[in-house]
Amino acid sequence: MTALEPTGRLQPYGIMVADDTARVFDAIAQHGGQARYVGGIVRDALLKRDLHDVDIACDLKPEETVIALEKVGIRVVPTGLKHGTITAITDAGSYEITTLRVDVETNGRHAEVAFTDSWFADAKRRDFTFNAIYCDPDGTVYDPFDGETDLREGRVRFIGVAENRIAEDYLRILRFFRFQAWFGRPPIDPVGAEACRKGAQGLLDISAERIRDELFKLLRAKSPAGTVGDMIGFGILPTILPQLARTDCLRIMQWLDSTALAVPAIRPDPLRRLASLFVTGDNGADDNLEAAEQLARALRLSNEQTERFAAMVSHAPLIDPNMSDDDIRRDLYRIGADAFRDAVLLAWSTRASVPPRCSRQENEEWKSLIDAATNWQPVKLPIQGRDILAAGLAPAGPRVGELLKQAENYWLDHGFAPGPDDLMAYLASLSKAGEQETQ
Repeated sequence: MTALEPTGRLQPYGIMVADDTARVFDAIAQHGGQARYVGGIVRDALLKRDLHDVDIACDLKPEETVIALEKVGIRVVPTGLKHGTITAITDAGSYEITTLRVDVETNGRHAEVAFTDSWFADAKRRDFTFNAIYCDPDGTVYDPFDGETDLREGRVRFIGVAENRIAEDYLRILRFFRFQAWFGRPPIDPVGAEACRKGAQGLLDISAERIRDELFKLLRAKSPAGTVGDMIGFGILPTILPQLARTDCLRIMQWLDSTALAVPAIRPDPLRRLASLFVTGDNGADDNLEAAEQLARALRLSNEQTERFAAMVSHAPLIDPNMSDDDIRRDLYRIGADAFRDAVLLAWSTRASVPPRCSRQENEEWKSLIDAATNWQPVKLPIQGRDILAAGLAPAGPRVGELLKQAENYWLDHGFAPGPDDLMAYLASLSKAGEQETQ
């Protein structure tokens, strides 16, 4: 069996009906090839969601696809020629085009592939039933494994024998739970979940970068806490990331960042949700900071992500809904509105996940901290080192920095009210007092 029989139709829309998209399909057809949409774009079109990434399968060899596209002036990037994938770049967007293929050899991490002209063979090597749905440019659908039914019923189901599909690429374990978070409905498919449990040790051979990327995609779902709970229950996270276990806290965080606050600056954020899952110890801020940095290294987070993650974890325990206005302004000045907001959300979700439930008044107090960050206008210390030098209060060197720090503390303690003259007078008094002590 090489061909696929039509099983239905959908109405193309969005980028599917763009002129540049037609150019891509026409170029392949003019070169004697056949191309169809596959995977995510078909899945999203069936659900009438926004269309983003465009994946296309075709029966031309990758080199022939390049020739076909370049012949009509479409720019091509050879993103994965070895595995049959090229990317066409147009004004409308990018199109990832992959030659029909079969797996020749797999080792749990990546496959050696061979190209084929069989649409069914290409479908059979894919992971889940709703990722093996193809669609012609006119909307004709080809669904060899009844993936549309699974999609509409919220069921994530492996193609063929789940254990075999997982053994081909253990990352499919995380993909199974990621798709459950985005498209599934409880209860989770028991056959697939049990196969993931049996294969969990295979994730230890998967690169940290691939694990991180899948985890972040999962955490971007609207309400991932239930799925993360399944990952813990079936032994997935305990095998690779045992530090991530606070699903109760994640459940509150996802309510805050996607439902409760309606603040433009707050959106579902995978790094903040990761912090809400992270189990901190009772040995103080320094140990929590070290543990956070260790997790960041284990997931190969960027320097910027590591800094932000560690700041959240270390600063959240210092946040209290009864903070004084002076303390709030001091924190906002020192760490900035974004970092303060992160810390507040993490502290709030931590508190709300532990009985007794937050009262309406307490929730309003937490909300006021978010409002303070939203309304914060950054301020700057009114004096600089050159002012100290010009006044002759210290020679160039470390003493200038020490005096600036003292001026800043004085300024913060007095609610940012002292101006340049007040601060210089304060420093002059300190210098005079210091001279008197040395006489």
